[in-house]
Amino acid sequence: MMTIATSSGELVRLGVITLLLSAPTQSLLSAPTQSLAADSLDEVIAGAKEEGRVSLYEGQQPQAWAKIMAEFQKRYPFVTSYDQERLVAGATVTRVITEARAGVSNADIVASGTVQMGDFAARGLLQPVDWKALGIPEKSVFDRYTAVGSMFAYVIGYNTDLVKGADIPKEWDDVLNPKWKGQGSWWFNPQPWATLAGVWGEGRAVSFLDRLLAQDWRLSRSTAAVSAWLSSGETPIGIVVLHRMQAAQSKGAPVGWTFADPVPVQLITYGILKEAKNPNAAKLLIHWLTTPEGAKVYEDAVYRGNPYVEGTEMERLIGSRNIAYHEGERLAEFKSMTQK
Repeated sequence: MMTIATSSGELVRLGVITLLLSAPTQSLLSAPTQSLAADSLDEVIAGAKEEGRVSLYEGQQPQAWAKIMAEFQKRYPFVTSYDQERLVAGATVTRVITEARAGVSNADIVASGTVQMGDFAARGLLQPVDWKALGIPEKSVFDRYTAVGSMFAYVIGYNTDLVKGADIPKEWDDVLNPKWKGQGSWWFNPQPWATLAGVWGEGRAVSFLDRLLAQDWRLSRSTAAVSAWLSSGETPIGIVVLHRMQAAQSKGAPVGWTFADPVPVQLITYGILKEAKNPNAAKLLIHWLTTPEGAKVYEDAVYRGNPYVEGTEMERLIGSRNIAYHEGERLAEFKSMTQK
């Protein structure tokens, strides 16, 4: 357990200013031009029958993917095998770029945040796909290279045994109340603050962060740690991701959460690597994951859903709320500063 150091606070404060003033780097529009693969779902199914397998880099635990793929294979039994390697954030970037430089192709699908996926697209490492022709709903199409798989949503979590009624924080400014000094915890991730900076403007964002840092909360680079502190009551309130709260609550932990307005979110998207050996099976899996059936299976397995698919829990919780999202290229610079 750590307390927030002043030096970390200065990095966060400077990062917000840098985020707002920095010019965008290479965008997806400058990626190498490739024609869209306009395959119909029937054509993809025919191709997947010949390939018979699919491989992916994705951040969830292997046991979760075992459940997901068991349901996928019930729907499409001709995809008889799969490989999933758990890679997240920087590890995903390193692996994909290193393998591309070496001329190695070990995965068909890569899943990551839009920062990482934008970098892959700009480097020409992803296949452009006509997701609409494939039957993927427009709301789940992020761009010509990627489709939305799930979403991180940042919430104010609290221990329901310790925080009740009028004391429950409902807005972002509520966590700045002096009564919470030294009482809270947060996941020290730059993404929500970069997002709020883009919505609020520099002055309000910097002021908010300065005051939050003055609250002397515990920090962690692990969402699991913050969730555990909230579940045990070690910290009565905290800033954490929704799916950690959902998982803790499902196991009986006395936790609840509120959606402060706006709700900062981070999209996780799927893309197909340029040198994929099984591109049709990859398209079929991504298609299925954006259907109500596939999205629910994924959400049930990992507690993280796609708000753009009707019938998911994430759609019920987030669908009508005011969400805030920030473009990836500026977030990347902000992230590099806060992780020094």
